[in-house]
Formats: sequence, structure tokens, C-alpha cells
Amino acid sequence: MDLFPQLGLLFSLTLFFSFSFWVGRAMDCSGNGITKTIIVDQSGKGNFKLIQDAIDSIKENNDQWVKVHIKAGTYREKVNISKYKPCVFLEGEGKDVTTITYGEYVNQKTWDNATFVSSPPNVIVVGITFENTYRNSEVSKFTEAPAAAIFGDKTAFYKSGFIGFQDTLLDSNGRHYFKYCYIQGEVDFIFGNGQSYYEECLINATQGKSPPGFITAQARGLENDTSGFVFRKGIVFGDGQVKLGRAYGPYSTVIYHGTYFSEVVSPEGWDPWNRIGHESQLTYAEVDCIGPGSNTTNRVKWRKTLTSEDLRKFSLSQFVNQDGWLSKLPITIM
Repeated sequence: MDLFPQLGLLFSLTLFFSFSFWVGRAMDCSGNGITKTIIVDQSGKGNFKLIQDAIDSIKENNDQWVKVHIKAGTYREKVNISKYKPCVFLEGEGKDVTTITYGEYVNQKTWDNATFVSSPPNVIVVGITFENTYRNSEVSKFTEAPAAAIFGDKTAFYKSGFIGFQDTLLDSNGRHYFKYCYIQGEVDFIFGNGQSYYEECLINATQGKSPPGFITAQARGLENDTSGFVFRKGIVFGDGQVKLGRAYGPYSTVIYHGTYFSEVVSPEGWDPWNRIGHESQLTYAEVDCIGPGSNTTNRVKWRKTLTSEDLRKFSLSQFVNQDGWLSKLPITIM
């Protein structure tokens, strides 16, 4: 997001978050069996050469798991999974060898220029890196350029990557699970209103000598909203200085639990952004974190201290996997 609050952008995000509420509602994929596999191979030895063509071939209102296996390669295209095509399993051959890349900033009304857009519930992605190469060096310009924009409930990423500069990952409404993922950016590079759990992920802040960046911009807007970002274990590293988060919503919620912080984490740790005077509404916490950046002596005074009961509410089983959906995926990732 831009370095200053933008009311138009906030309004657009609110519309999308509301839209996601009904688009991303839970549904059944008839168990965890895969009924069909589609092969994407740039050399022409598969069913399709382009990933989007493979997705377009899946029938609307699909209710059984369909796997799209993507052979190693760099695919220069935008990929969009329609809200009408749930139960899709995208499988690459490893995040270091299977990459989907594009380079555009977004239209803030649609976010369709993100490299990867996923709107339906029940989507799993394994072994793929999503990249947005667009970068605007003028801080007064809008430069939102997501590598991925996720709008559907029950979406999981495993051993995948997200590379960008500003707003790398739009983690919108719904329950999302990220495990062993790599996420890179400079400003607000994990943002949105998702109810999401990041387990053992590598977070690379790359702002260098520029003003401090921000890892998260979580957009929880109401006190009784259930959204928030939880980072369990994992490593935060990079160049320059970065803050753990800033408030993109009046009840913004971000928790780091057992995470390793390198010296890249700034002493203050957090930023209220445009919520100055209302910091008590924010839930920003660090629990049992380690590393040179975990010293909390100079942290903002309004960060939260969680009780053991609070922490249980933000566990994987209670925060994201209440109905056991992660055990119903066509691959074991927990």
C-alpha cells in the first residue's frame, strides 16, 4: 500500500472483503480424492502449455478435487481461479523451479492485475513461486503490485513462494494456512483481512537503506471480527529496518509466536499508522520470540501481553482449523 492512508483504496478493499465473505464460504469437495489431473508443460508434452488454459478447462461449480500439475519452468502469465471453480489443487515441481511471474500494478477496484488471483474456497497450492516484478520508486505513486491475491476460505499454501516489493501478498477474507513458505517484500507485504496462520515461514524484508518497511498491514475492522495473522515459528530476516506491522484496520491483529527475529526488526516493532489515540484496540503481540531483533526493551508500550488462554485462541486448531478442513485436503501438510 502507499505510504499514506488512502481512503479510496480502503473502500475498494472493504468491498472485496465483503465480497469474499459469501464467495469463500465453506463447501465440500467430496472427500480428499483427486478425480482428474491436468498437466501443464511449456514444451507441449502435457495437456496445456499455459496454466490459465488448464484452469479454464475445469468445469464451473466443480465439487471434486482437480489437480493441475505444473512442470518446472518460468511461466510468464497472470493466473486467475474464478469464484465458480473451487476444489482446485495447483501442484508445481518445487518453488525453486516452478515460477509464475508477471509485472503489473493493480487496478484497485478489482486487483485482477495480481500475478495470481484465487477467489473460490477449497484451493491448495504446493511447490510454486508467485512473483510480481513491478516496482515504482516514487513513493507518492500507488505501487500496489501483489504476487498473489487470495479471497477464498479454506486455502492452503505449502512450500510455496511470494516475491514482490509492495503489497506482495493480499491475504483477504477467509481462513488461510501457509506452511514452509517464503514471502519477500518491502512495504505492507502481507496485508488484508484474512484469518490466517503462517507456520515456519521465511519472511524476507528487502527495503535496504530506505525508511523502515512494514511486514504486515492487517485490516481487521470490527471488534467481533475473527480475522488476524498468526506467525508460528519461522524466521524474519532481510536488509535495513522493518516493523512487524502497522494498523490497516481499527482492530488490526497480528501475533508472532516463537519466531526468530534477526536485527532487521526495528526496536519499536509496531506502528499504529492512522490509529494514533486508539492503540488499545489493536492486538499486536510477540510470544517467546528469539534472536537479536526480539529485544522488547524499546517496543511500543501498547503492544499486548497474551495469557495462555488468549494464546490457545490463536492456535492452529482453534483459529483456522476449527472444522478440521486441513485434514480433508488431497495432500497432508500439517
